[in-house]
Amino acid sequence: MAVGTATDRLADYAGDHAVTPVPADERRSTLEVALVAAGFCICMSGLFTGAAMAAGLSLWQAIAATFVGNTILAIYGGLVGAAGAQKGVSTTMLSRHAFGREGAKVIGLLWAVTLVGWYSVQTGFFGQTINAMFPGGGALASVKVAAGWGGLLMMITAYYGFRGLSLLSKVAIPGITVLALVGIVAAVGRAGGIAALAAITPLSPITFGTGVTLAVGSFAVGSVIQADITRYAKDAKAAWIATVFGYMVANTFIISAGAITSLATGSGDLPSAMLALGLGLPALFILIGGQWTTNDNNLYSSSLGVSNVVKAKKRHIVVVLGVIATAFGVWGLADYFVPWLVLLGVTIPPVAGILIADYWLLKRGAYTFGSGTRYAAWSWPAFLAWFVASILGYVITWGIPSVNSIVIAFVLYLAIMWGCRSLGLQAEIGVREETPTGF
Repeated sequence: MAVGTATDRLADYAGDHAVTPVPADERRSTLEVALVAAGFCICMSGLFTGAAMAAGLSLWQAIAATFVGNTILAIYGGLVGAAGAQKGVSTTMLSRHAFGREGAKVIGLLWAVTLVGWYSVQTGFFGQTINAMFPGGGALASVKVAAGWGGLLMMITAYYGFRGLSLLSKVAIPGITVLALVGIVAAVGRAGGIAALAAITPLSPITFGTGVTLAVGSFAVGSVIQADITRYAKDAKAAWIATVFGYMVANTFIISAGAITSLATGSGDLPSAMLALGLGLPALFILIGGQWTTNDNNLYSSSLGVSNVVKAKKRHIVVVLGVIATAFGVWGLADYFVPWLVLLGVTIPPVAGILIADYWLLKRGAYTFGSGTRYAAWSWPAFLAWFVASILGYVITWGIPSVNSIVIAFVLYLAIMWGCRSLGLQAEIGVREETPTGF
């Protein structure tokens, strides 16, 4: 396992090892990394994904589709996450080898735009939900004010880096799980039991494959940046355990909770359902905790991406991006981003296919980082495979778009690189040498 050296530690100008490998003595326990991974997955959007599935599938079909979808997420997220753990670096840092040093800046900016966009969307949604839950709550519960304090609140843990994410997850994830189970049991009991819910016939039937697509789509982008979390894992095995726990357990749980709640109450909004059942304080905890543990990860990863583009302290980047995203959420501008963010949901996953092919098959883990490391400036095969896979993933109508684009990028990138080797063609453009600061 390659880890940071003493030189790397001194060169960590950005903080939180944003552009240097995480040293071995700063790696965290498997449980700690798993809780952060789970916190990333547990969010309100998962509840509404479950509600959408329950509208078209029976209860057990919805749960099965959720399990299959999260298996797919865990596989490709695990491959990226294991690479990050072996080298102690983020997804953007890994992309320096596959896309080139300058090409990695494009990847970093893409993460920033996408995740800041989702942060602002979640912030606006948070304000709307607080207002709906507490219509008589006064100014603090108004949509814009709640979005403002919610956005600034969720910025705090991202400011403190992985340590902040870990501290919040240790407190919030067990609490959210217990309280969510209480709410689910109460809702199911009022509806007449689980057997009654399982007997409900969907009003607008969808195929099982569409259900799997919904599950994968709920976190297709998140899986690509799994290395941002697992770079703090002790080794690849720990990274796999954390990733599987995040998707197979946490994400499956939250989507299933949305499906069950929707069938039991007519709404996948678990906090609102709990409020109606008289569980006001637990409902508020789930709402704030669920949004916070996901949105701080969005801001955290976006700051890692920007740290690879501009030479600045990561904490400063977090503050700037957090304020911008919160402002967008407060003024409702984030609503206009959703179609663009959905499009990015097809164009970002191919990056995972390219990273997996490059790290595990072409270079077999022989990535190095630190002062003196030489990268290509650009890798045209990576960008060509990315472009083609994104287009095909968008226009192909069968299967799961994000998975289609990953597979196409994986196969096409390998084909181009092997073709270049066979024909003696130059796949890399220019050379960049890493400085002692990791930039």
